[in-house]
Amino acid sequence: MKTHKIARYITIAALFLIPIFPLIAFGSLTFPFITGKAFYFRVLVDIAFTGWVILAFLDAKYRPKMTALTIAVSAFALITLVANIVGVEPLRSFWSNLERMEGWITIIHLWALYMVMTNVFGQGEEGRKLWHKWLNFSLFVSAIVAVYGIFQLFGWTNIHKDVGRLDASFGNAEYLGVYMIFGVFLAIYMFIVTKSKAAISKKDMVKKTPYRWVYIALAVSFVVVTFGTQTRAAILGLIIGILLSVIIFAFFNNGESKKPRWIAGCLVGLMLLIGAIFWLNRSATFIQKSPLLSRFASISLTDASNQARLYIWPMALEGVVERPILGWGQENFSYVFQSHYNPAMYGHEQWFDRAHNVFLDWLINAGIIGLLSYLALYLLFGIYVWRSSMSTAEKSVLSGLLVAYTVNNLFVFDNLGSYVPFFAMLAYIDVSSSGRTIKCLGTNPAKEEFVNYVVIPISAVLLMVTVYFFSMRQFIVSVKLVNAVSTCGNTSVDIGAFRGAVDTNLYMTEQEVREQLYSCLVGAYWDADFTRDRKQEFAELAKREMADQIVSAPIDARGYYLIGLSLNQIGQIGDAEKYLSKAHELSPSRQIFSFELAADLIYMRKYDEALAILKETYDYAPHYVQAAKAYAIALQLTSNDAQARSVLSDDPLFNTTLSNVKTYAANNDPNKLFALFKGVTFVSADANIVIAQAQMEYTQGMVQQAIQTLLILGNIHPELKVGVDSMIKQMSR
Repeated sequence: MKTHKIARYITIAALFLIPIFPLIAFGSLTFPFITGKAFYFRVLVDIAFTGWVILAFLDAKYRPKMTALTIAVSAFALITLVANIVGVEPLRSFWSNLERMEGWITIIHLWALYMVMTNVFGQGEEGRKLWHKWLNFSLFVSAIVAVYGIFQLFGWTNIHKDVGRLDASFGNAEYLGVYMIFGVFLAIYMFIVTKSKAAISKKDMVKKTPYRWVYIALAVSFVVVTFGTQTRAAILGLIIGILLSVIIFAFFNNGESKKPRWIAGCLVGLMLLIGAIFWLNRSATFIQKSPLLSRFASISLTDASNQARLYIWPMALEGVVERPILGWGQENFSYVFQSHYNPAMYGHEQWFDRAHNVFLDWLINAGIIGLLSYLALYLLFGIYVWRSSMSTAEKSVLSGLLVAYTVNNLFVFDNLGSYVPFFAMLAYIDVSSSGRTIKCLGTNPAKEEFVNYVVIPISAVLLMVTVYFFSMRQFIVSVKLVNAVSTCGNTSVDIGAFRGAVDTNLYMTEQEVREQLYSCLVGAYWDADFTRDRKQEFAELAKREMADQIVSAPIDARGYYLIGLSLNQIGQIGDAEKYLSKAHELSPSRQIFSFELAADLIYMRKYDEALAILKETYDYAPHYVQAAKAYAIALQLTSNDAQARSVLSDDPLFNTTLSNVKTYAANNDPNKLFALFKGVTFVSADANIVIAQAQMEYTQGMVQQAIQTLLILGNIHPELKVGVDSMIKQMSR
């Protein structure tokens, strides 16, 4: 019995510690708001799962019970695994990367969380008390997150990412928004449950009733924070979810008095009226001046100028047509994006690894079969709620939660802040339903000696192996990378630290390590105080990793482009051209690839080849000014002077640039041609890339162009204004 108690205590303790994950953010890790949460979650799930296995050997009541929902969750995990195995890049699908920390490794941990919660918390009065304690503790953590967000709202602490949009301990407004959705509905649900006679006795109700209103206060604070994120998907989902909850309560709550139903009905009418007034006045000045309201007023199903999703979704559907049954595998949307890139989205973010629609994401990840298995979770959630013995009020709130989450997921992608509460609620709904269960693995307990001397040692070893291979190794590399990057930008760049990070050879971390290595190399190369020998040593390490990256991801256009870009920035243009040609081959309609490749071709005096690429780029999107300028330069270099000027006839000032092009070509000055072309086609928002471009222009004697490039940087990154002004001052001497 002692073994049983210890195992149960450890398992339940791990489950109760899991809700703390939103508060985890280690500054010593790469992507501190993401990696720390994921490592924390995985380790605790591993511990809880190990404890559950031991309990299942000791007591049959903890053994898996097959329900329709359990089968659906298991099928979803299995189908995802199969889709990943037959996908484009199985290793990427399994491990993901440091920026996302998802992949199948997260899916299997979510499955494990579901299995442990359904079988350890259990049913009956004891199970219900445990569940309510867990939900209350989750709300307590949500309250801490909300307080953080409110502090940001009043300016008492800094917002981490987008100015004006609360992100609290998530570091991302969209992640915080969907997390708060769960908080709102769970707070209302616990308010209702606390009133229920099934939860407490009438005697206790009299004493505890005043404290029930804390849940309403929490729900209100969560709503405030949700709106403070300015995340349209979360806010829209919240509004529709609450509206549906109220409608269900108003029309289906036949067993209660008419007063609550009348109040609910009036609330529905009021919400619809406010929505109509807003939409009819969406062009009003007071709405356009409000950051939040203007974001909603700008929603359009036809105008894609400020909504990249309207470009991305058709690309995703084209990818689905290519691989409809089991999809591309998790984490492989970037391959769809590069193959079906729409050149009309030149004004938007150029790197998308998600479709920004959870359902499209699962079509890409695991095809039609995978999407159906995912949708089954939603369907069974609703069925289980409505066939349970819950009150209509409880059912209406949980139905509203499901709809709010669904609406939110139409516009964003999942993350740990939504995955964990969703799978936890699936487990809660499963044990709260009166549905049929089938016990598995028999009813006889294993002998305690067998458990003590066989099961526990094996489980302990497996736990240590799992924690080490799934979390600890990646954690160590992430710390090493942060330490290495912290030395960039000065003469004490720790090349050994980078070498230590890359030599671990972990698939999940290697891409981020290499990209940071390239970026640091560029900064070190242009540092006059960095010795030639150290530059050579750094360049050799970077080139070795460049070659390894190509072997690791041979059809990833991003890898080829970043390598080519880095080589260009350190002046190794001949080597860069080979990588950039491959990037352009893999994604021919991507303008940033075409511009970088054309710059190399111009430097190497391959003007006709540059013209062919830039004409194609111009034809893709004739209204793209930078593409037109690049095409005009290529025309000028190939002696098509009149045509070059006609491309930008509405911009006579550009004729000066064309004259400079002609002069540099006549003087056989490829360095200035290269720098000029790069400046004209400059599109990056990466500070390191901008600084490298300005330094290259300055070394070529193009001081005014270098200053203009730095001014662009100052506009993109206001927080770097002091440093930018200092560099401009030095260049102006």
